[in-house]
Amino acid sequence: MERGFITGLAVAMALSATPLFFDLALCIAGNLFWPRRPGGVRRAISLAVVVPAHDEESMIARTVLSLKAAGSTSAIFVVAHNCSDGTAKAATDAGAQVVELNNPKLRGKGAALRCGFAAALDAGANAVLVVDADSVVSSNLIAATRAMLEQGAEATQCRYELEIPGPGAQAGHAHPLARLRALAFRGMNVLRARGRAGLGFSTGLFGNGFALTAALLERVPFNANSIAEDVEYHTRLVEEGVQVYWTGDAFVHAHSPASSAAQATQEARWEGGRLHVASRATRRLLTALLHGHWRALETLADVWSLPLSRGILALMLTAALAVDWLHVFALVCAAIGLLYVLESVLLGNEPVRDLAALAGAPLYIAWKALITPLVLRQSRSRAAWARTKREAPQS
Repeated sequence: MERGFITGLAVAMALSATPLFFDLALCIAGNLFWPRRPGGVRRAISLAVVVPAHDEESMIARTVLSLKAAGSTSAIFVVAHNCSDGTAKAATDAGAQVVELNNPKLRGKGAALRCGFAAALDAGANAVLVVDADSVVSSNLIAATRAMLEQGAEATQCRYELEIPGPGAQAGHAHPLARLRALAFRGMNVLRARGRAGLGFSTGLFGNGFALTAALLERVPFNANSIAEDVEYHTRLVEEGVQVYWTGDAFVHAHSPASSAAQATQEARWEGGRLHVASRATRRLLTALLHGHWRALETLADVWSLPLSRGILALMLTAALAVDWLHVFALVCAAIGLLYVLESVLLGNEPVRDLAALAGAPLYIAWKALITPLVLRQSRSRAAWARTKREAPQS
């Protein structure tokens, strides 16, 4: 009986970790190749920017000015969604066109995006670029996105990273846990995206820095309403055989909350939202795979992947089980995880500091374990859009 219980536990732990390390292995391999480019019919693109904003008075001007510097000919639509502060005025003063959406029944970022998309398309745009209200963008973002869409892409995603907060200090000297969080974010949103693009999979949507054509929105309406609307909509695209292309030479940087409580809320929302989507998209993705949409395989592995920190924790727990094959499995997965972390470090601008920050990994893993109850609560949540508490960046 005891032996059977241990074997069953070993199988369960291996199954829980397999999607993550399978996906990581694919993405590591994909980074050996150049990201694939679209090969569709060239077309003229009129690109508008949509910025969903909920109580972002302190940051919206910085975002709008960053976008104007990146492409002054593109219209910028800020959707002031159920705001209780001066977001609309700050956006208007910075030079954006403001669409006010004041309806408590329309909850979630998805509602704000649909409102912004409608305004942009009604104004004559045939493609939209989404940028979060707490972000700054590279000077080539709009041009690079437009070029990719003109080459035939229906959907694109640029490089999306976190700014590393450092109260009263240079970002490079920030707290190691903040740097670890940014490193984990880079692995998820840069290394894995670039690796998928190298193998011809769909790069994914990360909620910030992605673009969609009007024709695609007509064919696959943006009806995502979960707290992970980007992941939800991406699963819909993959089901329809649509590939999101990687615009890796342009970027958005989002402001990271400095407090541990705010970080916990934000990460729990991301992780819980992904779990919520995974539980509902699995059957549809399997059906798409059976109908020949082979990109659904990687997307299925992605939505069921544990965060790396939780995957490492699972591998550590396997060491306590006296099952030889499980130890071999754990060693292979650990090697994959190590390669993944090293590649993520090398994709950054400060590899030495990133490597040094890895000394705090045990504390980070423990912190992630502690917020598990919050993640599980968020996985059952609907699309309430609560602004993450954070301090405005110092200019």
